[in-house]
Amino acid sequence: MGELFPRVGFIVTNSSIAAKKVITIYNGRAEIENRIKEGKNTLRWDKTSCHRFAANQARLLVGCLAYNLLHMIRDAAFWGESVKPSIDSIIKRLVKVGARVVYHAGRWHIHVATAFPLARYYRILFA
Repeated sequence: MGELFPRVGFIVTNSSIAAKKVITIYNGRAEIENRIKEGKNTLRWDKTSCHRFAANQARLLVGCLAYNLLHMIRDAAFWGESVKPSIDSIIKRLVKVGARVVYHAGRWHIHVATAFPLARYYRILFA
């Protein structure tokens, strides 16, 4: 059975690789471009407001570290789910949350409201 809305497109190449392999490589490239766009729009990788190269480099490195941490959170908290949320959605739903951090008996505890609907993801992440 075919697709309801078939994807029709053209890829022109001088490579001797098989057509299915070329399409797989091309689709992978599109996925990488989406990840770069997500980093630029969400974490502001393109913001180079300082006049010194080292400061801009440090800002980009911290942004890359934040992106990788958020990706790890996404893979751990939403493991097994068919559709994983975007990095922007994770920031809005899991990071920008009112919580109380308490250090007691040699352990750190994060207390969120009992009515917080995403508390189970925190239990998964910090278990």
